[in-house]
Amino acid sequence: MGFTSRNERNPERGSYLLEAVGVVMLFFGLLFLVFDLAMAVYTKSTLQEAARAGVRFAVTAQLAPNQSYLNDSIVAVVQQNAMGMLNGTNGACKIAINYYNPVTGQPDTGMGGDVVEVSIVGYGYTPVGILKSSSPISLSASSSDVMEQCPLAGCPPVANPHPISCP
Repeated sequence: MGFTSRNERNPERGSYLLEAVGVVMLFFGLLFLVFDLAMAVYTKSTLQEAARAGVRFAVTAQLAPNQSYLNDSIVAVVQQNAMGMLNGTNGACKIAINYYNPVTGQPDTGMGGDVVEVSIVGYGYTPVGILKSSSPISLSASSSDVMEQCPLAGCPPVANPHPISCP
């Protein structure tokens, strides 16, 4: 009987720790991937709902409190329904409002009977986990519907002659 060292008796002694570290890292990687994907879907659905709310407001051809123009009212409603994702001037610059003639499909003035389209374009979602990259993922949402006929008092003015300046 000769003298044997501890390592010679159990040569696989440290492999359990390495395997556990590998499994835990894989688990957390998958967990963060699921979190990133869920947040991206949540963000997209929130933006889509904000665009829908803007269109629902636009079809009535009314003005929001403290607003003088239809487009400014629509932007305010979209921002209120975006859960803070489109706040401020930078957020307002991501909201586009277009009016189309329902017969020809050509751009129109935004009077009763026109199709109104509210779009959120270029919202940057930055993943926090395993999908993290140097550039954010661009998300967009849009919704459209036909505007009601203007009330007897007439349609409100559509475009602000002094719109906010976007970078």
